Amino acid sequence: MGRVVVTGAAGFIGRHTVKELDRRGYSVDALDIAESRFEEPKRINYVNCDVTEDLSNNIEKGDKILHLAAIARFDSAETDPNLALKVNVLGTLNIIQACIKKEAERLVYSSTGSVYPKNPQLPITEDTERRPTSMYGLTKMMAEDLIFLYGDKLPYIILRYGYVYGKGKDWGAVGAFLKLLNEGKAPTIYGGRQMNDFIYVKDIVEANILALETPFTNKVYNIGTGKPTSIHEVCQICLKAIRTDIKPIVKPPRPFDFSDFVYDTTKAEKLLGFKAKWTLEEGIVDSLKD
Repeated sequence: MGRVVVTGAAGFIGRHTVKELDRRGYSVDALDIAESRFEEPKRINYVNCDVTEDLSNNIEKGDKILHLAAIARFDSAETDPNLALKVNVLGTLNIIQACIKKEAERLVYSSTGSVYPKNPQLPITEDTERRPTSMYGLTKMMAEDLIFLYGDKLPYIILRYGYVYGKGKDWGAVGAFLKLLNEGKAPTIYGGRQMNDFIYVKDIVEANILALETPFTNKVYNIGTGKPTSIHEVCQICLKAIRTDIKPIVKPPRPFDFSDFVYDTTKAEKLLGFKAKWTLEEGIVDSLKD
């Protein structure tokens, strides 16, 4: 089935994706700066490395590259913008150059809805103007621009993920709610009425694999459910899943929170063949399983 090189393989999305690639019979080289987090891999070759260093020896002709490595947390990118620029932008440029040098088959890049403006016209399409309002979103947009620049030399797919949740992520709305509730503590809702497009990590994995195989390259796809859910409703679903009557704490919305965010997923459905399968209720229940 060919070889897939995954950067950021030990991260939240990376671990889920690598395990599924392995299960489906792909040969996988898993690259990450962190130590290996995989148990008894079948075909996974784990490589401890930094995406900002020369990766020419880690890529071979015909490889498919799934580039997930990034400073992905909003707080991390804001408190250390130099590191965010180094990893998210220069690291991506380094990957691009290695791919071109070694004649990789394609580059699949994990981007984000944070490249869009704070209050865009809904639903958000791939043609919606990019105007990020955070360092994280800015660095991801800059990485996208580098990929566009070299698109005549390297086939690419850019996936702009919605609000990803799932097992292994204990931050963000869903992750933080479940973590606190499991500890018997009250979660905090900031605002509550704002809507977001929450997508389960197993759906993200499916989108990643489809992007590795699609003939429709040199395109951008929004990856979400296309269904908005309020933060208040998310908290209620978490309360029900945990089976607790703990009352959440409600505070005013934070300046960086999107007021409303939902994708138009038509392009991904028609060309990529992707449609989210997991409802929010199903995803949260599944993420709580051992």
